[in-house]
Amino acid sequence: MQLKLHQKQLKIVIISLLLVAFVIAISYIGLNMYSRSIDVSIQGVNYQLGPENGSNIQPETVRLKGKWSRSLKGIRKFRGTITFAHETIPVPKESLETTIRFDKNGYGLIIYTYFEKSGSMNVKPRIYTYGALFANADFSAVTFTKFREVATKDDSKGSEWNGGDGLMFAGPAATRVQALRISNELMQKHLRDDSYIGGQFVLK
Repeated sequence: MQLKLHQKQLKIVIISLLLVAFVIAISYIGLNMYSRSIDVSIQGVNYQLGPENGSNIQPETVRLKGKWSRSLKGIRKFRGTITFAHETIPVPKESLETTIRFDKNGYGLIIYTYFEKSGSMNVKPRIYTYGALFANADFSAVTFTKFREVATKDDSKGSEWNGGDGLMFAGPAATRVQALRISNELMQKHLRDDSYIGGQFVLK
């Protein structure tokens, strides 16, 4: 009789633990998979890397509006618009919404796809790559690497960015020193990845 009672109590404990584990798992999935609305404006600065470009700095404000989510693996995704107060992204207004998928190191490539009319009947698909976004957990601090257009061997247009004299935005910041600190903090995993210049790069 006591053995049966003990087995019954043990069964109840096991079922209770399984239920608790199930609730925790569902809560975790819900918290991570559920899209969160975001609408933030961040005051920062545009600046250029390289000590010789220290005077190249301008105040700037960026607004991120949309939704972001996180996968079970912890990878984030942002879908929405990015608007700079003093800069116009050269794509049609109706195509300004973008989807950014961040990799494990926080690197999120900013790509816009749209259609360009050529003549009355011709419509060509186009892709514009603005740069890359790095952001902290709640998007209250961000930094952008801004790609520059370059001519390619086949005379078409390409884009590039490098850590020597690349164009940047970082905020919240009011000075180049503050902006550099934010950029290095948010890009730390990316800059220290072995695949990126040996993994010991620091923005200056």
